[in-house]
Parts: sequence; C-alpha cells; structure tokens
Amino acid sequence: MGSQSSDMVAEAALQALFDGPIPGLASASDVESGSFAAGYRPNARLLVSEWADRHRILEGTGASEPGPWRTSRTPYMREIMDNMSTKSPVWKQAMVAGAQVSKTEGASNCVGYWASSAPGTIMFVLPKVGTAKRVSKQRVGPMFRNTACIRERLVEDLQLEKTFIGGMLIFASAQSISDLKSTPVQYMILDEVDEYPLDLEGQGPAVDLAIARTRTFRNKRKVFLTSTPTEESSSQIWKHYLEGDMRLYHMPCPHCGKLIVFEFAFEGGQGGLKWEWGNAAKTVHYECPECGGKIYEHHKTKMLAEGVWIPTRKDLENVEEGVRSYRLPSLYSPVGWLGWDEIAMKWEKAHNVPSLVAEFRNTVLALPSVEVTEKVDWETVYTRGDVGEESYDLGTVPKGVLFLTAGADVGKDHIHISVWGWGRDRKRWMIDHIKIEGKSTQLPDPWIEAADAVHRTYTDSQGVEFGILKFFVDTGAWPEIVKPWIRQQNQMVVVGCDGIDHLDQPVKIVTQAEPVRGVPGKKTNVGALKIAQVGVSLLKSELMGLLSIPRPEDSDIAPVGWVHMPKQGLTKDMAKELVSERKVISRDANGRVTGTRWERIESRRAEMLDCHNYARAAAALVGWDRFRDRDFERYEAKIAAAAAELREAQAAEARGAPQSVEPKAQVGVTPRKPSAPAPRKALSQPSPKASTFGVTTQNASRRVVPAPKALRDE
Repeated sequence: MGSQSSDMVAEAALQALFDGPIPGLASASDVESGSFAAGYRPNARLLVSEWADRHRILEGTGASEPGPWRTSRTPYMREIMDNMSTKSPVWKQAMVAGAQVSKTEGASNCVGYWASSAPGTIMFVLPKVGTAKRVSKQRVGPMFRNTACIRERLVEDLQLEKTFIGGMLIFASAQSISDLKSTPVQYMILDEVDEYPLDLEGQGPAVDLAIARTRTFRNKRKVFLTSTPTEESSSQIWKHYLEGDMRLYHMPCPHCGKLIVFEFAFEGGQGGLKWEWGNAAKTVHYECPECGGKIYEHHKTKMLAEGVWIPTRKDLENVEEGVRSYRLPSLYSPVGWLGWDEIAMKWEKAHNVPSLVAEFRNTVLALPSVEVTEKVDWETVYTRGDVGEESYDLGTVPKGVLFLTAGADVGKDHIHISVWGWGRDRKRWMIDHIKIEGKSTQLPDPWIEAADAVHRTYTDSQGVEFGILKFFVDTGAWPEIVKPWIRQQNQMVVVGCDGIDHLDQPVKIVTQAEPVRGVPGKKTNVGALKIAQVGVSLLKSELMGLLSIPRPEDSDIAPVGWVHMPKQGLTKDMAKELVSERKVISRDANGRVTGTRWERIESRRAEMLDCHNYARAAAALVGWDRFRDRDFERYEAKIAAAAAELREAQAAEARGAPQSVEPKAQVGVTPRKPSAPAPRKALSQPSPKASTFGVTTQNASRRVVPAPKALRDE
C-alpha cells in the first residue's frame, strides 16, 4: 500500500513538471508575446544625430575621444547623419572626405540607429575581409555591446554577422562577388569605396553591384557612400560626388560675417591657409577670401557650430531626387584633431614630390589626384635672368625688344598688370609687373593708377622710350566697371578681353552687344565695344613649351623661342605665379584619355600667368605671329632713328648748339585720350638706367635741336 502511494506521488510530480514551465527556460507563450511586442513596438521618432547624442558611447581602440558621442564636436556631420533617418527623403548620399573628420564614426551611428530604431537588413561593405574584421572589432562590435538599446535586441553576435530582433548586420568584402550578391538589403554603408575593384569578376564595379542589392526596397532604402578620393579617372567616390548636388560646408567669417568655406587655396590668391614658410606652428592662419581677415583655429569651433551645407552644383535640376553629395577637406577637422599647422608642415614636405602631392590632395584636400602632362618648375623661371645677349633689370628694355604690350588681370582686391616685350625668333621678355592694391570695385582710385600704367614708358640702354602698343584688360569679372573705364581710354591702345579655354587661336575680336535700357532681354551693337577673345589654354601650352626649352650651354646666345626674365627685380613669388598651372589628363574608368585641361597648382596665385596670356594675345593683335623680316626691320628702323635723334641732340647740347625742337626719342608712345583722367601720381620711381635726355627742372633753361630728317619725313 505504501509503495503504491509513493508511485502515485511521483507520477503526480512528473505530471506537474510536464505541465509546468521548464526551469531556466522561458515559456513559449512568453517568447511569442515578447517577440510580438518588440516587433510591433513603434520606433522612437528620432533623427540619427539625436539617437547618437542620446545613446552612443565611444569605446574600443578606434575611439580617439572615449565617452558619450557629441554631434556638437563635429556639427558638419549632423545633416549627413540625419539624411539616413527614416524621416528623411534622401535615399543615397556620397561623402568625399579628408582624414580625421569623423566620417566612419558617422556611418557607424547610422548602423546603430537602424539596428535599434528602424530594424532591417544592413550591409556594411569594406574593401577587404581583413578591413571588415577590424571595423567590426574596433568600432561596430563595441557599439552593439555597450549601447543598451541595441544590446537588448541583440540575438547573435558574430564577428562578420550580427543578428538582432527585426534584422541583421552583415559585414561584406568588396572583393567577394558572393558577399555583394547574396541577399536583398535595405540599408547599406559603403566605406572607402575608392579601394573597391572597378571590375569584380567581369560583372562591373563592386560599388554598383552592392547598390543593386537595395533595389527591392525602393523608397525605403538608404545608401551611404564615403571615402577619401584617389586618382580622378578611377575615383568612384568622386564620380558619385559629381552626380549629387555637390554640397560644401559654409560658415560665417568671424570678422565680416559672410559665409565662406575652408579651402587650401582659392583662384586669384586671396583666401586660404597662410603661414610663414618653416614657421607654421606660430604663424599659420586662415585668410578670409571675402575680407582678408585672419582666422585662427580657436575661431573654428564657433564657426563650425554656425555652419550650413549649401549645394554648389550649377545644374541642380539634373540631380536625381533623393540624392545628395558632400565634400569635406581636413581643414574642417575639429580643434585638437588634425591642426592647420600639421597640414601646413605636411605641404612643405610634399610640394615638390609628385607622389606626396597626390596623397596630400586625397587625404587632406578631399580632391582626386590628377595625371600631369605639362608642368614647369618655378626655379627654371627664377634662374634664367643671365641667359641672352644682354641681361637686364625689371622696368628696363633690353636689346632685341621691338615693341611692348601689356595685360591686366582684374581681381576683387587688386589690378595686376604685366608688360612684355616682343622681338625676332619668337623671343619674349618680361619687362614689368605692376600691382595696384585696393578693391577694383571702389572707384576711382585703382582705375586712375591703371590709366597711368597704360601710358607708362620704359627706356632701353640707348635712352629710347618705349610705350605700350596694346593694353588688354580683363572684362570677365566686372564688365559694368571695366567697360566704362575702357571707353575713357584711347581705344587704339586699350582693349577689353575675355579668356576662352577652347579657342584655337591666340586672339579673336568680337563685338559684344550692350543691353538696351528699359527693354529687358534686348541688346544693341550701337556703341558696343570690340572685345578680344583670348585662347588662354592655347597660350598656356605655348608658354609652358617655351619655358621647357633646355638651358643653352652658351648663356650669351638665347635659343629661338626663349622666354627672357630680368636678372634683378624678379621675385620667387612672381616666378611661381607665371607657372601656376599644370596641364592634366582626363581619363574614363577604363583608362581611355577623354581630354586635357589646365588646373591650378595648390597654394599658387595666377595673376602673372593671366596677365602674360593677355599681353601675348595683344602681341598677336599687333601682328607679331605674322611678322616677316620686313616687319621686324620696320620696328628696328624706328628704334634706330629714335636712338640717332637722341645721340644728335646730346651731341648738339654738348657743343652748345641751339635746339629748336625737343627730341622725343620715343617708340610706340600713344597720347592719352583728352577725356581720360589726368595722372594723379607716379606708380614707382624710374629705374636708374631709364634716364631720359632733356628732362629739366621747371625753371631750368632748355636747348632744342631740330629733329632728324628721317623722322620729319614720317
């Protein structure tokens, strides 16, 4: 009886155990209800930046500043991250970035947001398996384990695959076709895309194969591409940047308040990173391109906080809806990360080494490197003053020069003028370079000095004065200011000009019609100016080719086409400006050459080069390209007659003979237009060599001799 009773107790216990929950194991109903609740719980309506500020903790070996994430540290990342929020209409964005601007951490924040707030399938594509493992271990893995809102949803945590409630994260290699074609993906991060193969197993670029995985999700997908760029012809990130709206981060200048961007250097030279060479740590600063004010790194924090991304693409109507692109150089790196002094010192080491220049463009400037086909080192310009039959100083006319022309470049804060001489055997001489400082839009001061420069004369060793036959002035930037000034000048001398890249001749004269007042859209040729179109690309190629002529063994004999430079007065900056551009080759993704273009060398100003091109086009308008022996002889005869007149006058004065006519001894000197403003002040002191016979004080007596018969007959 007792045995039967114990059996019944055991049976009841077993039945109770069978009917009840298994110790340590959740009940099926609890799992079902919990999963249902987690799957259908409304997602928090946060933006990615808000999610990161609330939940993200930076830990692991990849964190340079461990602790809570603060978007305020890198405020330029706010818009870029928020584009990947479920609220945003943006579905694809490309970010081309320099080093140390937090682009990869921003991408990691997007992954964390998707995993916790908008679960789905995520693919994080990296160049190689090894890179994927390192990013998982150093960045994403610590984020998943240390962020509570992700950790509570985490089901499986493997190195290259992490499963969470509602989705999974897959780390993929851009080298693996199976990784990129394995499964449809809603969210995708493509990091360092310029290291991906351009053709993966004959099926096209790895970037395109990866993006194709997101098509199933249409409007719900999010794609974030980021990388430092590489070579221009093959750069995938640069291609996607150009396809977007090309946004740059604009910030208010602390001095003038105008919105500016951080660039290493600008067209025209004003603005950009400035420092005393070899002393960057103490002198580096940023010059505002608008007001010229000095901006130091301590200003950067406030400027970044007040910045805004602005599209810069001209044809925004051609950008696909929902597509954006961003470019961020390392100059924006927050204070305490990559400093401006480090960037300056990096450039000092790199500027003469092509491979280092390419790396600097990629990793600091966030620009693709280019393939250079024509480039001249500035030293070849600076050291050629002792070549030729006669060395000379800046501001004087050496033997061989037959006539002068000038070109003027008009900038926002300056007017620069170069005077060049032209002679036989395609030789040219740099005669002078005049810098008129002051805003060219503020009348009349800079333009009075420019009018003086038009009629400035230069003296050769015989005492003959040379005037400027043609003076070309750039009308492209401010025609409403330059054209009225031209009308006040002698238009036989002063000609407005406009640089045209693809013009296949040095100069072409066109009539530029003027708007009719009170009739919108209508123009007239009545009173219109003749404008010289200048083939600037053609003339740059010509100049660089001539500057590449090898230095002659006998320095007294300059070869045909030699570009002469003064021995005294030429500065290193002037030499650098003259060769401030290089010709680069453009290729398509398959390596085929698609064209060439001229591009500014980093940190160089270009006024000297622009002025030269205008002066060269002016020489073409005079007819220099078509001159034959009789044309050169005509100019030589004028110079010889002027020199003879001067010698005869000097001889007459020496013997005390009376002078009835003052000897002019001038070549190419054109009288000032009567309506033009009178000279207000001299631009500079005349050269000691440039003495002119017959110059006396106001009260001194003057003796005049008759002019030579040859000149009277003319």
